[in-house]
Amino acid sequence: MTATHFWIGVECMPASVVQDAASHPRPILCGNLADAADMRSALAKSLEQAEWHDLALASPIGQGYLLDLLRQRGPIEHIVLALPAISCARIETSDDASRPLDDVLSETRHALEGLIAVLRGAEATLDASAAAGLTLLRADTAEASSPMARALGAFVDEWIASEAGRWATLGLSLLQMSRK
Repeated sequence: MTATHFWIGVECMPASVVQDAASHPRPILCGNLADAADMRSALAKSLEQAEWHDLALASPIGQGYLLDLLRQRGPIEHIVLALPAISCARIETSDDASRPLDDVLSETRHALEGLIAVLRGAEATLDASAAAGLTLLRADTAEASSPMARALGAFVDEWIASEAGRWATLGLSLLQMSRK
């Protein structure tokens, strides 16, 4: 059986990353597909064999759907994850002070919940015998213009650094890629 590759948060990924999915035999793309409609139609021809799932990682229903999908589609060799608040495609251009506090806190909470849900689900379902892993795509912390985005980036740096060693002992890789 061919190992599966997941791209989660496709609405936050550059088209080049989603295009990379076309080189895999069983690509599964997940995210808010309404936000990725233009990219999806532009890449439709090259991603005809792709499986698309509309889900919102910011909701418990979306997280449950994704975790069930991970469980059902094994063995999983690799997951690429991008979350809105820390992604490589969306760099916050406004200052947090100009946004309502509820919006800033909600976005941050959703990013953290999504990150934790995917990391735990990936850890439970990745195929260690295939040296499987997860790559987190995110904006370069130095490019983030808002204080919350910079703080969230620093938190993610620390989290991934502390988890990477533990994942290695399980035979899994946990990496992050910053895009400048």
